[in-house]
Amino acid sequence: MTRAISSLFRSAPDMEQIPDGAELPEVIDIINKSITYLGQLNKLLSIQSNFDGYIAENIEIGVGLTAKIQHYLGVMPKWRIILRQTGNGVITDVNSTPSDWNDKIISLKNNGAETVILTVFIARE
Repeated sequence: MTRAISSLFRSAPDMEQIPDGAELPEVIDIINKSITYLGQLNKLLSIQSNFDGYIAENIEIGVGLTAKIQHYLGVMPKWRIILRQTGNGVITDVNSTPSDWNDKIISLKNNGAETVILTVFIARE
């Protein structure tokens, strides 16, 4: 196993606690280590890699139309989050029948007065 792969499965180090009666230089050192650790952790987080879902990109929905978006999750998703939207539309979920949201697709409707292009995160849970 290479070093790069094995580092993916490492557990996070415990953050050092400031002991009672610590001197200011020691407190500053521990806080700086914690900030560095949190900064590195934030750089490693991503929607696509760390959350159970599917990102559908460049979905175009015309005025008053409904788009059926395939998600490949294998279960009915609980949520959808619009990550990016171009165009002044009002996007709503369509859940009037069981076939609108299921283990293969979700349906979104554009209730606005302009065609929109969306990037949507479809979350499993």
